[in-house]
Amino acid sequence: MPESRGELQTLEKLDQNYLNDLVRKAKRGSSNAFAELYAAVSGRQFAYLIYMLHDRRAAETALLEVFVLALQELGALQRPELFMSWISRISYRYCRELQRSAPVAAGESPQISVSSHLMNLPLAESQASVMYYSQGMSVREISDVLNLGEGTIRRRLRTARRHLRQYKVEGEAHAGDAETRRRRIRRSKSSSEMDAVTEASILAEVFARCEKSPNTLPIEALSSYAVYRKERFSLQRGILAAAMILFLLLPLLFVLPEFDVTEEDTGARGLPVYAVSIRSILPVSSVTASMRGHALPVYEAARRSYSVEPTRNGTLLVEVKLANRQQARKEYSVTDVDADSPVLLGSETSAGKLILRVDDEGIGVDYREVRAAAASGTVIRPLAADAEQGIVFSYPDEAWDIYISDHIGNTLHLAVHFE
Repeated sequence: MPESRGELQTLEKLDQNYLNDLVRKAKRGSSNAFAELYAAVSGRQFAYLIYMLHDRRAAETALLEVFVLALQELGALQRPELFMSWISRISYRYCRELQRSAPVAAGESPQISVSSHLMNLPLAESQASVMYYSQGMSVREISDVLNLGEGTIRRRLRTARRHLRQYKVEGEAHAGDAETRRRRIRRSKSSSEMDAVTEASILAEVFARCEKSPNTLPIEALSSYAVYRKERFSLQRGILAAAMILFLLLPLLFVLPEFDVTEEDTGARGLPVYAVSIRSILPVSSVTASMRGHALPVYEAARRSYSVEPTRNGTLLVEVKLANRQQARKEYSVTDVDADSPVLLGSETSAGKLILRVDDEGIGVDYREVRAAAASGTVIRPLAADAEQGIVFSYPDEAWDIYISDHIGNTLHLAVHFE
């Protein structure tokens, strides 16, 4: 198989239409289509996993787990054009959970760090920020891994920086340990090759773990970039020529953009996503969204398709501008954003333990993120935290600040004092 890092640096974007066709075929049960998807993106994901984990064996294990999850959950992916971003988020979540579960070294106490702030950003911003700040990846490399435009990556990083300034950690994130990051990059470049035998064995294990029939086409035949990119040169030239002719026609200078904004069914309560679908033969110059005068991040999902994630209720203003400088705007009422923090139902002490009962009627309590901070600065994790047992801490002997958030960051802050 070609060198993974080499692919990230030299190959153009994968052909989106062809990837979409492969996703649809794989969802219908085609093992060869899934194998071709694997051949198309595994090199990029493997290089990304090495960036995240800094260990070749750990990255090979992670690649197996990521594609097992991808094969098991592919049917839930509603929009094929989001496959690259979707599987990269699976990789990101796997590495994040792996890093969270890593034991703390003896003599160390967990602290709120820059990485913690990066991981607490919205998922799209967090993923790009960790790759950029913590892993030392460039905008172009992040763009290659996620198969998104560099402009989209830069917008996500700008929005993340605005959020980081709220925590006063932007300068720290920028500074980092430059030498450490350079060593990580050199180590990743020298260890990101994956031979054909390893590549094929991982794919075979994926099918075996998921109890699916294996591919009938050999992986060596699917690993060629020319096979899965499938550029349609004649079609592209024809479209370009037709677009240039149409663009030269004077009436097109006065064409207004037409677009629809619809709420997507994400399955997550309290965190709506709105899809902006643009109908125009002219190129799109920009898509912006705002609420109450504050700009919202707009993510490019596919050609002439964008998504907006409101963070509050109110009137959503969407503005689309075409290359001919004609623009149109529409307003939509947003009412289903969960803006409420979890609620404390009660507390009790028993057998040297403090037990808290909480509830969140919106998106639900994120029990994995519950923490307490002592006056000394030490961060304390609960002994147990779930809906059935409640949140259980060892009975404290000093003042604590306890933080309980839902899955989109609305946080309940409890100040606990003991005499």
